[in-house]
Amino acid sequence: MTFTDGELKKFQADEKGFEGECHFDELINQSPVSTYLQLNDLLLEWRNTTFQIDTLLISPYKIYLFDIKNYEGEFYIEGNRWYLSSGIEIKNPIPQIQRSESFLRPLTQTLGLNLPIEASVIFVNPDFTLYQATRQLPIILPTQINSFIKRLGSLSMNSNGHMIDLAKKLASLHIEDSPYNSMHIPEYTYDSLKKGVSCLNCGSLSIRLDGRGLMCERCGGKEELHVGIMRTIEEYRALFPKRQITVSAANDWCRLGMTRLRMQKILKEHLVMDKAGKSTYYSFR
Repeated sequence: MTFTDGELKKFQADEKGFEGECHFDELINQSPVSTYLQLNDLLLEWRNTTFQIDTLLISPYKIYLFDIKNYEGEFYIEGNRWYLSSGIEIKNPIPQIQRSESFLRPLTQTLGLNLPIEASVIFVNPDFTLYQATRQLPIILPTQINSFIKRLGSLSMNSNGHMIDLAKKLASLHIEDSPYNSMHIPEYTYDSLKKGVSCLNCGSLSIRLDGRGLMCERCGGKEELHVGIMRTIEEYRALFPKRQITVSAANDWCRLGMTRLRMQKILKEHLVMDKAGKSTYYSFR
């Protein structure tokens, strides 16, 4: 679909933020810190106020609270205000992590855990530069990440039962149906969306059958037929979770001009076939 300028900027910001969180997860998973208990993307509530957490690391002696930022370019600080190098003011990220810390502390105490909390904003993009930052700020710059993770790894320990119980309790308090989620997703309908398999290389919908595979007519990119179709069907399920996956629906969504029999074979191979009366539909295992 065609985004408005506002929707496009929001999407790009969300995508960049998500990439930053994934990058930080990779750094954690490749280090001894992976023996800590890790919780991601929590939306919690304390006294009728919701707060969001990107990443938590739980150890027997301390809880580490991280807000991941994937900012790119040059920034500077004057007083408590943050600016782009062009002079445009941006939102100061520090109060957000301090707010989450102030809510998380009493929440964990009610769960029976009185551990200190160390909260930090982590800037993961190597092309991020920040001028006029004081050492007292609760931030970790790209050049400090490796040494910070090594320091955590030097204290690495196995998880005990109390830690696991706390992690389970916090995970159980996560709010699934957030009022913020629907606000961030543009409205769409089935008819309003363009149909077809998208190219993994250039994102275009100029995909055609090429023997037992798929080929993009714009960039020449190739993909296995089954892989491309199942990737597209997963997108269909994410966008329309209440619509049934049928052979006709799959053909209409993929727009490859395939025969019913060929699409049916692919769906039967990768999905579970169910029947509702005379209708046949498919679901993920």
